[in-house]
Amino acid sequence: MEYKYNPEDYEEVLCEYMTAFYRAYEEKNRLYMSAEMQHLYAETKYAMKEGDITTADREEMLMYFGGLIDD
Repeated sequence: MEYKYNPEDYEEVLCEYMTAFYRAYEEKNRLYMSAEMQHLYAETKYAMKEGDITTADREEMLMYFGGLIDD
């Protein structure tokens, strides 16, 4: 399956959280997806503050991952 965001394009911690989220998505484990979403929320905020992603990128990412939970 191809995803919009490639974890390898992001720094180490964000990469790990994206990878874990995608794994939970493939396993259809909504509880784990929700837990990883909390990690993604915090880590994208940090990445934004560090200048690694823009505010718009962060909002788009969070909407994308949140949408996968609702699938």
